[in-house]
Amino acid sequence: MDVALYVKDFVDDPNSSMHQQVEDVADVARRAGPWGFMGLYAPQHWVSYPSVWMQPLPLLARLAPEAPGLKLITGVALLPMLNPVELAEQVVTLDHISNGSFVLGTGIGYREVELEAVGAARSQRVARFEESLELMKLLWSGEEVNYEGAYWQVHGAKMALRPLQDPHPPIWIAAQSRGACRRAAFKADSCLLGPQPAWADVARMAEYYWEALREKGTPSDGLLGAQRVIAIAKDRDTALAEARAAAARKANMYGGWNMQERTTVDLGLSTDRSMEDWAIVGSPQDCAETISRCYHEQGMRYLGLGFLNLPRDHQARLEKLQFISEELLPLLP
Repeated sequence: MDVALYVKDFVDDPNSSMHQQVEDVADVARRAGPWGFMGLYAPQHWVSYPSVWMQPLPLLARLAPEAPGLKLITGVALLPMLNPVELAEQVVTLDHISNGSFVLGTGIGYREVELEAVGAARSQRVARFEESLELMKLLWSGEEVNYEGAYWQVHGAKMALRPLQDPHPPIWIAAQSRGACRRAAFKADSCLLGPQPAWADVARMAEYYWEALREKGTPSDGLLGAQRVIAIAKDRDTALAEARAAAARKANMYGGWNMQERTTVDLGLSTDRSMEDWAIVGSPQDCAETISRCYHEQGMRYLGLGFLNLPRDHQARLEKLQFISEELLPLLP
C-alpha cells in the first residue's frame, strides 16, 4: 500500500505565520521519503473563510525540491472551475520541476460560491470537466490544436513544452458516486475515493470502479485509491478521545458547504455517527487491520492520509509521523 500525506493539515492556521507553516511542511517533505511515505497531496478550494486552503500547484512546486522521489499530487484540482489551457501549462511546468513526479488528481467540485465565480452551474460540472480533460490531453500531445467545445475554444494552439511523463502525468479522478467511478475507469488512470463515505460505501464504490474497468476490458490497468482520515495513538481510547473534536469540525465544515448530492453515496455529514464507521482509528494494529481490509477486499493500492489528531507543535508532528512510520507502515501490505 502506497501512503501519502495530506499537506493541508500542516498549513491550515490563519493565526500563525503561513510562511513558517510552509517551511515546516517542507521539513516534513524532506523526511517523508526516508520514513516510507510515497507522496504528498494538496487539495483545492477557493474563498473558504474561515478555513485555509493554500493553492496546490504553487505549494507543491515549493515542496518539490525538498521531496526528491516523492509523488506530488493534487488532491484534488477542481477542473470545471479552471481554465484548461492555463492548467495544462501549469501541469507541464510542475511535471518538469518535479522531474516527472507530478500526479494530477481532479474532481468536479460542488461549492456554489466557486462555481458562481467562474460563471458555471452545478448542472454543467461533468460536461465542463470532460471537455477540459479532453482539451488538456490534446495540448499535451505537442500537436497543434483546434478545438471547438461548448465551453472552451482554441485555434492554432500548440504548447512549446510537452510533459516530462509520457504521454502526460497520471490523471486521477475523485469519486463519490457511481457515475464518477465509471468516469475514472474510462477517462483516467485511477479512481480516488473521498474521505467522508462509510466503509460500506467505499466497498460499494470500489466495485463500481472494477465493474466499469471489466466492461472497458482493462481491469489490470486500474488503480484504486482513497483519501481517508486517521486517528492513531498507542491505543484506541486515546485515539478516539484525541480525534472527536476534529471530526466534528470537519463534519460541520462540509455540512455547511452543501456537499451531499442525490447521486453521491451518503457522505455522513453529521456529528453523531461512529468514527469507526468511516475513519481509520485506534492503535497501529487497529489501523493496519482497517487499511489491510481495503487492500485485500477492495483492491486499494493507494491511501492519502489526513489527520484527526495531529498535534499543533511542529516537533510533536514530526514525532507523530515517525510513530506512523515505525509502528504502522511496516504492518501494511
